[in-house]
Amino acid sequence: MKIVVAIDSFKGSMSAEQACSAAARGLQKALPDSSIICMPVADGGEGLIATVKSCPTLSEAQLTYVDVTGPYRSKVKAAYLRNGRMAIIEMAQSCGLELTPIDQRDVRLATSYGLGELVMHALESGCNHLIIGLGGSATNDAGMGFAQALGVDFYNREGVLLPSPARAADMQEVYSVDISKQTSLLKDVVIEICCDVSNPLLGSSGATMIYGAQKGATADVLDELEMAMAKYASTVEACVNKQATDTPGAGAAGGMGAALIWFTDALLKPGIQVVLDLIQIDDVLTGSNLVITGEGKIDKQTAFGKVPVGVAQRAATQGIPVVALAGTLDLRDNRLELPNIHAMSSIIQKPMQLTEAMADGEALMEMAAEQLGHTLRVGHLIYAR
Repeated sequence: MKIVVAIDSFKGSMSAEQACSAAARGLQKALPDSSIICMPVADGGEGLIATVKSCPTLSEAQLTYVDVTGPYRSKVKAAYLRNGRMAIIEMAQSCGLELTPIDQRDVRLATSYGLGELVMHALESGCNHLIIGLGGSATNDAGMGFAQALGVDFYNREGVLLPSPARAADMQEVYSVDISKQTSLLKDVVIEICCDVSNPLLGSSGATMIYGAQKGATADVLDELEMAMAKYASTVEACVNKQATDTPGAGAAGGMGAALIWFTDALLKPGIQVVLDLIQIDDVLTGSNLVITGEGKIDKQTAFGKVPVGVAQRAATQGIPVVALAGTLDLRDNRLELPNIHAMSSIIQKPMQLTEAMADGEALMEMAAEQLGHTLRVGHLIYAR
């Protein structure tokens, strides 16, 4: 029997690689003659690089470390993963929320300049295919700093060049945009954006109003930033002749989705689909008898761009049954139907505190997978009769 284990991380408990390895150990105990393939999976946001680097299909990929500008201008060491002429870049490496303590966050002062520096390094190194994972960012500058790192100039009403790295507070000063010095290295480069949100740039469901508070903005600051971003977006769109404000995903990562549309020919795609293509999941699934997937919590939101449903969709095209394992199954009204997932189970088999469950995640996963393996053996015996 060939079993593919393709599980996402259990936040605060297990990385995707740890979850897959634990499940594989349990299955191997019950089904020692089976071929079990671990394929850690992510939805394209924070943790993208660590997850895909552990996949066997990317075993030749190498990390490249670069000193770049962090979200609050201090230097940070960020990494991207290079596989041939492809670069896999994670925004959180250079602009991540976790790079700055909570009491030091003021989103008005944060910049996306470091992401632009990472992109430039990859381009100058000869990469012609970029995969950029958005998510977990500390920024809300609609990619103004990012654009500066690519060579874009911004001017105020008096025609004075605005300094770099620009911060979110600088958006309100932008009166004109000059893209004539933007790097020519972007020509003929394929840029895919892993985006797992559909927020527009502006409005009640936009970048600022949905995510600004967690980045350190008070109610007054949110209104201030929303007005600045609206003015900035109008100016940029008039100058570059591209519309992105209402595009689903434009509000991702503090407006970085919009910036990538304005200043590059990037394609915004569901993150899980980009990742599954990247790790060549369809080839790995060929000839499989079963797929095990999962994530920390499975609920109604799992149907919207999350790993279990994404994996199950690919398995369904080859007629492969799928079982999902989770820490929590949110079975409201005793029903939770997810497309192409044939069975679901919690790895928690007895009452316990959340802290205990999270600390023992790998052991719980291994035991749950072993029990699943024994159940499969019983099914085989029944079928054999």
